[in-house]
Amino acid sequence: MKGLCCVVLAAGLGTRMKSRLAKVLHPLAGRPMLSHTLENVLSLKPEKTAVVIGHQAEKVRSLLPPGVISAMQKEQKGTAHAAEVGLGALREAEGILLLLSGDTPLLDTETLKGLVSYHKRKKADMTILTAFLEEPFGYGRIVRDDGGIKKIVEQKDASASERGIKEINSGTYCFNIKSLKKALKDVRSANAQGEFYLTDVVEILRRKGGRVAGIPVEESATALGVNSRVELAAAEKIIRAKINRRLMASGVTIIDPDSTYISAVASIAPDTIIHPGNSITGKTDIGPGCVLMPGNIISESVLGTGVIVKGYSVIEDSKISDEAHVGPFAHLRPGSIVGTGARVGNFVELKKASLGEGTKASHLTYIGDATIGKNVNIGAGTITCNYDGFSKFRTVIGDDVFVGSDSQFIAPVNIGKGALIAAGSTITKDVPKDALALSRAPQMNRENWAKENRERKKK
Repeated sequence: MKGLCCVVLAAGLGTRMKSRLAKVLHPLAGRPMLSHTLENVLSLKPEKTAVVIGHQAEKVRSLLPPGVISAMQKEQKGTAHAAEVGLGALREAEGILLLLSGDTPLLDTETLKGLVSYHKRKKADMTILTAFLEEPFGYGRIVRDDGGIKKIVEQKDASASERGIKEINSGTYCFNIKSLKKALKDVRSANAQGEFYLTDVVEILRRKGGRVAGIPVEESATALGVNSRVELAAAEKIIRAKINRRLMASGVTIIDPDSTYISAVASIAPDTIIHPGNSITGKTDIGPGCVLMPGNIISESVLGTGVIVKGYSVIEDSKISDEAHVGPFAHLRPGSIVGTGARVGNFVELKKASLGEGTKASHLTYIGDATIGKNVNIGAGTITCNYDGFSKFRTVIGDDVFVGSDSQFIAPVNIGKGALIAAGSTITKDVPKDALALSRAPQMNRENWAKENRERKKK
């Protein structure tokens, strides 16, 4: 927006969170709370944006997109002081200032646009985004008169009639920058907290003949900040519901949205079906036509077209190619790659391992630090022994190899194309192409031994 600058207040610790982590850093739908606020602010395309930082400044600064200015508030002396710090970082900014807190992740683009547009239409010096609450206890009340908003009165200072007002201050404002700079010079800290309150600007502007307007939001929850763990959980629920609605509108089937948790930065293509209890976190990318059965945890991973993930599987930082099947109860640890049409079955664990096209590891197997070729059969109970207590080593298995059940590969070892590994073998050296590898003690049968042993035990 031409002539628009923004200041986001993000310097506080947030004592009601009861946390050593600064409030704006708390995760919400897979991203820090501040990232949600900044995304909405930057969607307005302001000319300049400054974020006022203080507690855990470096962590907060690391979240700022390119072009966003950080402004250090070394001492937290109140919201008016924070606004002054933010304005200082914007240098010679003119026009309109949108000022809001970093703990307002539910403020959407349309609401912010509406606030700025209303401020322009009213030609106000200050416009307050307000909300109507059935139970406004604890919030500053909006006191109006014929000239607009007369003042904001805090709960502890409100009279009996003022406490009955249901319109509250959301803490999000638009200002004429020149008017704000002049008003800030008159803000005093003569209050119980000894802080400089931005809400005092309302009465200062009115005394100077300025106009203070207010516009209520359509949905009160949109404008409210997150100040406690309870409010964080409530915001999480709202954001996740929006994510799920957006995905369903785009063609994704979510059978039970209330039990499905999807990151704000995840991408899911149409015709994918998500059963209850799935958690999809981070920048996960899921292709079209996939089926996620109940109870999976999928993080920072890529799934191709038509992938089926059966229930209660864990997939971390891995890639699953088209038409592959994973699970149930599979675990793909970071660095795993499952090829086109491959199968990873129940109680199979992969770690830094790749399975080629059409390869099957159907059950009870550990494959770590390994490269497995195409159309390989991995029998039940197979283990790649990749760690000698000091270092990790790789196992390489070529195309079309058949691995019998209960086999162990003592890495480093290479298995040639088309080889057959007999069940129960411990492989300690390379196996040539098309060879049979057999490593186990010869079977010996002693006739009648079991019967004679039972009779001895009875005596």
